[in-house]
Amino acid sequence: MVVKRLRKEDRRAQLLEVARGIVRQQGTEALTLGYLAERANVTKPITYDHFGDREGLLMALYQDYSDAQIKKFRETLSIDNQTLEKTIHFFSVAYIDCAISSGPETGPIAAALSGSRALLEFREICVANCADCLRAVLSPYITLKSVRGEAALTAIIGAADALSTAASNGALARNVAEDMLSGTISGILSAYTDSSK
Repeated sequence: MVVKRLRKEDRRAQLLEVARGIVRQQGTEALTLGYLAERANVTKPITYDHFGDREGLLMALYQDYSDAQIKKFRETLSIDNQTLEKTIHFFSVAYIDCAISSGPETGPIAAALSGSRALLEFREICVANCADCLRAVLSPYITLKSVRGEAALTAIIGAADALSTAASNGALARNVAEDMLSGTISGILSAYTDSSK
């Protein structure tokens, strides 16, 4: 087998793309480092060098998605949104867009992260980073604090995940998912502010 020499970061990007294709076509059960090496036309040691084990590969796939999501949120932060409604709308568009552009395999990859304690803890960190970005986006208009604030963030992220998964699978049109997410966020924040009084 002749392995084309790529820079390490380019090889990693290629392996992650092939891994996403495996999940898209065959599900997460088919995703092993050996099978990834075969499909990417590289030797097994190359995949082990990049990811260590299957858990490391799943984490790398989800991290890639999470990094893209955080980047979109930071772009949202840089826009002068001027109102809470516009901020909610831009956040919703960014969340749904990231899920659609990442592909329908993101949901199964996220679900596979519940396979072990280490994977679950890793996903919780990624979700917490997303919640921190949302808190920052909303901070000019509303301060989410205490247990109720955390509950509001949890509800928003849960709804965002469900709607973005449906949109990336084609079960919901993009604009419907965006509108429903915006409405859900507004409703949750309204309930939070009413209960904070």
